[in-house]
Parts: sequence; C-alpha cells; structure tokens
Amino acid sequence: MVPLEQLVAPAVVIDVSARAAADADYRLTPQDVLAWETRHGPVPEGAIVLLRTGWSARWPDKKRYLGDDTPGDASKLHFPAYGKAAAELLVRERKIGVLGVDTASIDHGPSADFIVHQVAAAANVPALENLARLEGLPETGAWVIALPMKIAGGSGGPLRVVALVPR
Repeated sequence: MVPLEQLVAPAVVIDVSARAAADADYRLTPQDVLAWETRHGPVPEGAIVLLRTGWSARWPDKKRYLGDDTPGDASKLHFPAYGKAAAELLVRERKIGVLGVDTASIDHGPSADFIVHQVAAAANVPALENLARLEGLPETGAWVIALPMKIAGGSGGPLRVVALVPR
C-alpha cells in the first residue's frame, strides 16, 4: 500500500526533451539529475519526480509515441525514460516518493529487463506513466496530486494526476 503522503507531494520536473528528440531511446542519467540540482538545489526527499521527454506531444499517433505499431509485438518499441543509475540515485539516495514520465513506461522502449521498475518496486516507489502536459509545469514549485483508482487484482491502475502550479 502506498501512503497518501507519497501521492501528494512537491514536483520536480527534469526536462530531457532536447536529448530525447535526438535519441528516441534516451535514458535519464545521474549527470542529468546532478545538472538539475546545480540549478535548483537537491531533489527533495519525498518529491514526485517527473521526467519531461516531450513525448506526450506525439499522442495519439501510436507509431510516433511508441516507436512502432506492430500489433502484439513489443520488441520494436522506442521511447525515452529513466536509466538504471539515475533511478537508483533518485530512489535510493534522494529517497523520492514517485517516478513519473510522459512516455509509456519508466523503462525505455527497448527494455527487456525493466530494471527501473525493479529499482522502484524494491523501494515501494510507484510509477506514473503516460503523463500529459508536463510542458506546462515549472521545474520546481508545483505540487502533484496523483490518486489511483483501486482495481482488485490489477498490476496497475488508471489515475487522475493534477498539478497545482504557483501563479
């Protein structure tokens, strides 16, 4: 069970949209996180970290969003996400509360081992995927409310994510 405090928290937005535009399989690096911290200070403990790749602008074009649209075949997917080392830094060292991304997964498209899911799950850190409109959020200062629906027996669930942005 994920405590409510973990799902209502300050947002940290890390923008890798330029890198992702150049590399569909881009993965967030520890250097990206450290560069963000150089500009804004340490990632706060308990923060909801949102990775802005720019991919939500590709929706609903399945081929552009997922990198492939072959029915029943996930072996050719291409989209950016978190890298293992960055996820470990955020989850284990910064002790963040949630990982979120504007792509289909917190693991990049070609992932076969889903290592970022493993890192997050081992620390009871939920993932928010397929997020929209991250381009409207500042890198700091917003709060996120992410309340999932309870679905019996499911491995995930739909949720409504709302960001409160300072004026």
